[in-house]
Amino acid sequence: MKKQFQYLICFGILNFILFTGVFKLLQNEKVYINTLGLISQNYERIGDWNNFEIKKTSKPFVQITTENFETWDAAIYKCISESMYSRESHCYENIRAAFFPLFPLLWKITHSSCLGISILNYLIFIISIAILVLVLLNTTLLNKIIAFTILISLPSSINYYIPYSESLFLFTMTIATLGIFKKKYWMFFIGCFLLAMVRPATIFVLFAILFAELIIFMRNKEWRSFIKEVTFKSLPFILGYCFTIFIQYLYSGSWTALFDARKYWKPTVSFTHFSDWSVEGFGLSIFVIFFLCIPAIVFILSLLFSNRKPVIKNYLENLSNYKSEYLLIVSILYLIGMFIFSLSTQGLDFHSFPRYILASPLFYIAILILLNNLGNKSCRLFNIIYFILTVSIILFLSNVEYGGSKIQFSFFGLYLFILTGAYLIIKKVISHPLQIFFAIILILLNTIWNAYLLNAFFSNAWIFT
Repeated sequence: MKKQFQYLICFGILNFILFTGVFKLLQNEKVYINTLGLISQNYERIGDWNNFEIKKTSKPFVQITTENFETWDAAIYKCISESMYSRESHCYENIRAAFFPLFPLLWKITHSSCLGISILNYLIFIISIAILVLVLLNTTLLNKIIAFTILISLPSSINYYIPYSESLFLFTMTIATLGIFKKKYWMFFIGCFLLAMVRPATIFVLFAILFAELIIFMRNKEWRSFIKEVTFKSLPFILGYCFTIFIQYLYSGSWTALFDARKYWKPTVSFTHFSDWSVEGFGLSIFVIFFLCIPAIVFILSLLFSNRKPVIKNYLENLSNYKSEYLLIVSILYLIGMFIFSLSTQGLDFHSFPRYILASPLFYIAILILLNNLGNKSCRLFNIIYFILTVSIILFLSNVEYGGSKIQFSFFGLYLFILTGAYLIIKKVISHPLQIFFAIILILLNTIWNAYLLNAFFSNAWIFT
């Protein structure tokens, strides 16, 4: 396994070199105009923060500088890494406490620049995915390499290239996953303790775990086991949140700094029309809703109300083994929890919603477990379901005015996700040379899309953050 891990990391580094090379090429005006510029435009922000306009432009990609990484949430994390939550520092003083301390502490300890911490984030990302692939995917080395390279180049993986906390979210959940899979509580405890210090959304991981335990209890009716599991699985989260509040108190002198900061996120719920910060983000949100959230809800309802069917009954019996079935349920419950939370606080305004789902470790865990099961079963059922979901998206987009023409590059991320999913479903029925050929094409297209998103991030455009 050690050698396989090394192979995967090498492919991860090659992917980074490919990404950097593509981005550099698209900085050249002639290359850009004669390639990506033929089908898309970039974004440009004009004016100051209080009076600005974001418009499309035909300019090539901007330069990669450490200053360009310091925007949006990255600027807040950098501020915290420099002065933590001290009241003497006035940068983002009202909202800093809403950002948890583990990532800023890593930034502070490593003394990295914005560019340096971004590279470190990418390394943490590929290490985490490599571990998950080796642990969760039971297949040949070739299939592991293909799955790994596809996963690290998905049309949402750009979130792991920037100074955000997504990589630490993934890494700490990977440790917790190893604890669950290997039945080593100390690993689960460390992973979840650190996980709770990454970001507030990790509370939904705890909720998913507790709901999974409730499903097991509904099956076996063992009170003692239920209370024990709930207690021991909640403990590291509770201690992690308490330690986060304590760290904030040490620097700010306030025990309620976190709750005071959350007041500035006032929900504005509307169900009258769709909206987003960008068409790119809207396209990714539609993929999440149709291909992830709706199937997840249907699956959970099937478990709860069709538990006498042989397939469902067998699945529920395997839940208490705390292996793949358990991890899949936790992942699915997390996706549902984030979906319901987003609807209840944002309505049909989907800004940042795809990042909460697609850049979460639970998404990758669910995909790997489904790939593992897909390798042992016929593709027919998955093909039918996938075809129905694809047709549903086409019909939905044809009846939605938001986003304008659906045949434009801004929706390319959505279409790439659909193509990638289709490839993973039918992969086992095509020859190895074709598997590798189609994988290379998808990785290249995904890389171009992610480079496009990073350029939008550098341009300080509302796009996917």
